[in-house]
Amino acid sequence: MKLEIRLEEKNDYRKVEEMVREAFWNLYVPGASEHFIPYYLRDSEVTIPELNFVAVKDGEIVGYIFYTKAEVRDKNGKAHEILNFGPLCVDPKYHNLGIGKALIEHSKKAAAEMGYKGIAIYGYPGYYTRVGFQSAAKFGIARADGVFVKALLAMELYPSSLEGISGNLHEFLSDIPFGGDEFLEYESTFPPKEKRHEPSQDTFAEMADKLEDPENIKI
Repeated sequence: MKLEIRLEEKNDYRKVEEMVREAFWNLYVPGASEHFIPYYLRDSEVTIPELNFVAVKDGEIVGYIFYTKAEVRDKNGKAHEILNFGPLCVDPKYHNLGIGKALIEHSKKAAAEMGYKGIAIYGYPGYYTRVGFQSAAKFGIARADGVFVKALLAMELYPSSLEGISGNLHEFLSDIPFGGDEFLEYESTFPPKEKRHEPSQDTFAEMADKLEDPENIKI
């Protein structure tokens, strides 16, 4: 399959948001809000436009990855800058073709060249451990509340790059007004879709707070 991976451009924005909305609709919750993340954060100081890539097949955008800055705050209060990405998604018509993995591989190489040390994300371990992530607990990285969970994953961008970086992960997504008036006005610009319950939502809810095994936690 011939696939082009390139930086997101301004005239891609709406198409990207439409694809993200479609990819996440009813996946984790009834409806979706992931498409609001790039819309709201693209022009903010926490976004890294040099790492926001689209995957293109036959002239059509079929995949997307969006990066923001994050911090690991250690026990002394020192903040260590790392990366976070999300949404990462692929058009549902093109699942299981390696597009998500290609976006991760391409962007992590670019991130390393920019001097970043690592990436920490929340996601399904079954998928992300196949593309180079490990439990963040193995690096001593916990949620913002200090809890180690299986859904928090991390990746070094070069050997031992996360050595000496441990503590609690703080993202900037909590600043996004999901469900507020701005989101509702934005959502009204898209065609209506049915919100419904799907089994994947139960799986996600169960996985999201599952505690990491003590033997996997670096102290």
